[in-house]
Amino acid sequence: MVSDVLLRAGIVAWGGYLGTERIERANRGRPQPANLVAVDARGVFAFVAWDPASGEITRLYTDPRAWGRGAGSALLALAVDALGDASRDQAWLYAEERNERALRFYRERGWREDGEPRVRDWHGARLRELRLALDIGPARERSGA
Repeated sequence: MVSDVLLRAGIVAWGGYLGTERIERANRGRPQPANLVAVDARGVFAFVAWDPASGEITRLYTDPRAWGRGAGSALLALAVDALGDASRDQAWLYAEERNERALRFYRERGWREDGEPRVRDWHGARLRELRLALDIGPARERSGA
């Protein structure tokens, strides 16, 4: 189930600064939107969601059991392509500044900080999320045609 992927990934990625109990309370069984999923013999292990109207990638999570298999990279690339096909010039997302693994993942793929961080309260925890962006062109430019 998609919500289980977010829960397991969140506990590993954010547990150190948000605490497992808070993450479980906020996410257990909560439906999560997904435009695309990656599935193996054990079920869904990664998913991505995006908003074509704004260009935002709203969710990208991979179950820790599948980290390093390339699913996150593949789903991110497909989401960026979909946003380009929707005539977006830029894809963007937020990542919490303490989530070093996620920030490294995006930066290695050409994403850069863009704009002011978003500071918000999330279930009693203060989050400071960096806005990351990637300039994208039409599908023809992205494919190298």
